[in-house]
Amino acid sequence: MLTAGIDVGFENAKALILKDGEILAQVVVANGREDMGQVIARAWQEALGRAGVPAGALDRTLATGDGRAYATQAQEQASEARCCARGTAWLMPSARTVLDMGAETCMAIRIGKGVPLNIVRNDRCASGTGRSLKMAAKILGLSLEDMGACALLSREEISINNTCAVFAESEIISKIHHKHRLEDIAMAVFRGLARRAHSLLVKVGLEQDLAMVGGLAGNPGMIQALQAELGCQVLVPERPMVVGALGAALIAAEKGGS
Repeated sequence: MLTAGIDVGFENAKALILKDGEILAQVVVANGREDMGQVIARAWQEALGRAGVPAGALDRTLATGDGRAYATQAQEQASEARCCARGTAWLMPSARTVLDMGAETCMAIRIGKGVPLNIVRNDRCASGTGRSLKMAAKILGLSLEDMGACALLSREEISINNTCAVFAESEIISKIHHKHRLEDIAMAVFRGLARRAHSLLVKVGLEQDLAMVGGLAGNPGMIQALQAELGCQVLVPERPMVVGALGAALIAAEKGGS
């Protein structure tokens, strides 16, 4: 069975090709100034090229993510929660809870046998998402990657208390004016996100093991802050951004085999 999953997020399009349980190709393409359809097409063609298969050879393609309606290459669609649960269970069978933190959303999912049992999302405010983190990094004059590394050097615990992204911006600027170290401010921002994620996990009914996926799962500052907040280890797959696309390809294979 040869299937594909396409996951269309706010900032990236992900495509993954799966053959009989083996990942042949996985691609992440950033959404720059192109039309969303063009970004998806680039990810799709690159994945097919890496896999060495023509589109016509695929048995089934399934799309997920907020922009899944733009993925005209797919015959079917599935929710982010369903694909995230399926992909996580395949990669990390011990996981019982998943935290998906991306550019626009933060979602907690309690899973069982690869399906979502309970789902809690943040509201549509930027707070608690990658977008708020990028805003903070810009104020600090750092890239998102550098901000994560910088936070690991924090020596003093300070707080960013506002849950609203707009007011948090003012608070960060105030901390800079009061000569707090960038390392301490950076970690304070990560801790603020970790607290908001914790509240979602409590609502969903946190069970260990906990896995984290999505764009922010690759940031060491975020992982350290979350582990300190929760008091437990957070499992992170090798390619956390493609877990949704993997889940989509797995669901497509299951549908094809039914």
